[in-house]
Formats: sequence, structure tokens, C-alpha cells
Amino acid sequence: MFCKKGFLLSVLVTALGISLLLNSSCRKEQFGNGNLSFSTDTLTFDTVFTSLGSTTKYFKVFNTDKKAVKITDIRLMHLVGTQFRINVDGVSGDHFTEVEIPAKDSIYVFVEVTVNPNSAATPFMIIDDVSFVINGNAKTVHLQAFGQNAHYHYGEEIKDGESKTWSNDLPHVVISHDTVPGVYVRCNATLTIQPGCKIFFADGAALFIEGTLNATSTSWQDSIVFQGVRLESFYEDKPGQWFGIVFLRNADCVPEGYFDHCIINESSYGIYAGAGLSTNFADYTGSTQRPSVLIQNSIVKNSSSNAVYGFNAKIIAENSLFYTCGENVVKFGLGGEYTFTNCTMYNTGSRYVEHKNETLLLSNLISVNNAIAATEPLTTIFKNCVIYGSLQNEISFNNYQDFNLTEFNNSFSYCDIKTKQDTFEMFTSTHDNMLYNQEPLFKNAEEGNFTPIDSGGITSPLIDAGNGGPSQDIYGTNRPTGAGSDIGAVEKP
Repeated sequence: MFCKKGFLLSVLVTALGISLLLNSSCRKEQFGNGNLSFSTDTLTFDTVFTSLGSTTKYFKVFNTDKKAVKITDIRLMHLVGTQFRINVDGVSGDHFTEVEIPAKDSIYVFVEVTVNPNSAATPFMIIDDVSFVINGNAKTVHLQAFGQNAHYHYGEEIKDGESKTWSNDLPHVVISHDTVPGVYVRCNATLTIQPGCKIFFADGAALFIEGTLNATSTSWQDSIVFQGVRLESFYEDKPGQWFGIVFLRNADCVPEGYFDHCIINESSYGIYAGAGLSTNFADYTGSTQRPSVLIQNSIVKNSSSNAVYGFNAKIIAENSLFYTCGENVVKFGLGGEYTFTNCTMYNTGSRYVEHKNETLLLSNLISVNNAIAATEPLTTIFKNCVIYGSLQNEISFNNYQDFNLTEFNNSFSYCDIKTKQDTFEMFTSTHDNMLYNQEPLFKNAEEGNFTPIDSGGITSPLIDAGNGGPSQDIYGTNRPTGAGSDIGAVEKP
């Protein structure tokens, strides 16, 4: 006699045990021998400024086997400290075990780096490894980053009466703060930037000038560069990475700016002269407090808004290139005084910005909710300039008194412009020796080469079509003193 209940229980337990063994056996059989491959064997970060975190980069780990694989150990080796950080398929850490990858699938390994400061003036390299162990075999992906020490300006204020000079021994990094979004040069203060300085701006940061900014050099070998802080290739020439260089209107002083052999790149507003904190537009009228800016032999490019914006300001520009912007390349609002000689203004857009606004906007008013809030006389002189782009019309007039040229005094001579000639001549007081809608034929405008073509049977209409101008062009090529110079910033060698 036997216990039926006990027998059935014994059978169930035995069956369950067999099932577990079978399932265990199946799980063991589902993993292959581990054929891993990687999207790169070395993950490289471009120059990273010390104390600032990098962008995030990644590499992929591929399972090329027909079965799933199990990586026994993934480890960040910390060869030179803890500058690198990793995240494996969404989980942060520096050591991971028993990581599975399904058959013919992959996982992501994300990497960030923060470079610790040292005493080096030149860029230096830090390294680390990510080790993968599978079936007792180790594979490695190398990490490397180039670090750069810098002078940091974190919400810095140069006070009334102070004078400061930024040296060129290290790059300068400008970072926005809650109280000062960048660097603020107060009324009667002066900031001088040495030739050869490289200034990098973090997101939203700017130079605000109530006093004087001197950023002048005499050669491109020692040019002064203003650009975004991100140096990875993804950010190269990407507009809007920082705010811009802003000259603020002040009742107690006249802001002044001097630029020579400068490159201003990747901002929202390259040079913005005439901004203010007042909401009363009457505070922006009149000529006595106009910011005064001189731009010579300089390049302002890849701005998300404008390369140059004058708001009832006084701007003189010579031998300079302004191109590739999300809005008007050069914009004048609420009048002012502007003289541009041998300048090239050009826009066809880029992979980051669409060219929808005219290259040049001239206005003697400011409007709010479609109502005119203030007007101010506008005087402009353009000589030997190129104003061109991919739109049918590249010059826009926005004036209060349409036919009163004393309030809207625009003079153009020896320029190549793309516009509707009859409308243009209606709104300009002088338009002498003009070229209308003639393709300028640059060597490679998309790559920033605005040299007029004169080869292979092709001759740019800009060649010998100008009259005088500065004795040398933007790059130091001699220019004829009278008739026969080239239109634009670049003289054909």
C-alpha cells in the first residue's frame, strides 16, 4: 500500500526538477562564443578646456554571433585618474558584469570627460581604456582627450575707471553667470585684448561694453578669435553658440569698439551696437550717445541672427567679410551713421541656417505691434561693396518717410548688389557706377574664399570695377589707389 498523495507530490517535484534542468540547459545553450566587434578602437575627444565637461561621445559594441553573448566584465580602467566617465546602455558607472547582447545586436557605451587643470600652456593629452572580458578573453577600446588650460571669466565685471588687458599666453573662456551673463565692461572702463588671443564663449555668454573694447592686431598670424567653447567637429561653424559682442547705450558715456584682424564666429549677434536696458524708445534717439565701432580687416560669420546690427549707432567698416547668417547679415535699425568701404556681405545659408532674410536691411524706425514707436535719421555710405546672395532681392528698405531723403540718406557707389534696380534707386540718394545683379564669381564662397575669379576664361565682374579704397585688402594685397581696384574685401592677387 502506498500513499497516492505522496507519490503524486514526488512525481510533481521530480518533473519540476527536470524542467528546471532543461530550462537551465537551454539558457546555457543560448549564449554563443562571443564574437564582439566595436565601432572604433579609439574614441577621441577634440580639445577640451580644463574644468569644463565635454560633450558626450559614444561607441557601439556589436555581437556578430548568431546567438546571444554575455560579457563577463566591462571596466573603465582609470589609467590616469577619474577624468573619464562611462554609461553602458543607459546605466552609469565604471564597472559592469554579466552584460548580455542579443544575437546580431549591439549596445552603446557613452563617454564624457572633464580635464583637470595642470601647469601646461600648450594642449596636452589624457588617456584611458575600457576593457571588455568575454569567455576569458579581453578586448579594449582606447579613450583619449586633448586638454587645454585657460583663463576663466565667470560673470566678470570690469568696473568704472578700470583698465584690463587679456594676455595671449592661454585661451580665455567666458562663462555666463546669473548676475553677469559673461563679461561686463562698465562705463569709462577699458578692456584690451592682445594680438593672438583666442576667446571662447560658453552657451549664452557675451561681452557687454559700456566703456571701450580694443581688439586689434596687425596680421592674420596674430589674429584675435571670438568663438564658441565647443571644439568638437559637430559644433564647427554652428551659429548661436554664444550671444555676441554688445555695445550698450549709456547716458553717462559713449561706448567704443575697435576691431582689426578679428574673427567672430558661431554667435547669435556678431557685433551689436546700440542695445540698451531701457523700455522707453526715446532713450535710444539722438546722436550724442551713439556707440561708435570701427571694424577693419575682420571676418564675422555664422551668426544665427546678424553679423553686424546697428541700432542708432555709428559704425565704420573697411576691408571686412560678413557672411552666412540666419537673419539679415547687416542690419541697421532706428537710423544712425554707417560707412562701409570694400566690404563683402554675402549669404546663401548653410547646413545650419536657411537664408530667408535680405542680406542688408536699412531702417530709420522702430515699430511695436505694427505701430511706429520712434524714428531717427539714417545716413549710410557704401563704396566698393558686394551685397549678394541667393534671394532675388538682397536689400530691404524700411523707412518712415519714404521720399524724404534727408531722413533716409543712403549713398551707394561702385558696388555690386542683387536687388530690384527701380526700387533701389527710389530709396537711395546716390547710386553711381553700380553693378546690378551680376554674379560676383568668387573662388569658393561656401568655404570662405571670396577672391574674385580670373582664370580658365572666367573673369569676375568685380575685377577692376572699383575706385580706390584702403591701400591694401583684407589679406594685405596691394590695392590701386584710384580707378581699377576690385570691388569687395578681397583684391585679386
